[in-house]
Amino acid sequence: MKRRNCLAFLPLFALACTARREPKFDYGEPKQRYQLRGKVLRLRPEARVASIEHEKIEGWMDAMTMEFPIPREEDFAKLKEGAVIRATVNVNDLNYWLTGITVE
Repeated sequence: MKRRNCLAFLPLFALACTARREPKFDYGEPKQRYQLRGKVLRLRPEARVASIEHEKIEGWMDAMTMEFPIPREEDFAKLKEGAVIRATVNVNDLNYWLTGITVE
């Protein structure tokens, strides 16, 4: 009897695991802000993360390719692979994220 009950809940459990979850961004207020210019290489919509090949970010980082979280759905919706963008990099301790995205 117990096995039958467990099997009855299996489809519900599978559905709950595959349900789309909104990514969580709770970084607080940024301590620093920097300007970024770069090219979008890949997008991960399920996590709202963009892989961006960026130019040197003055005062923070040399040119490289990194993944950036993008908390605002409106900003993420502007992105397409191959697009050249400008954005603000917000930094708070070990967290960083993009806001104010514009496509060139």
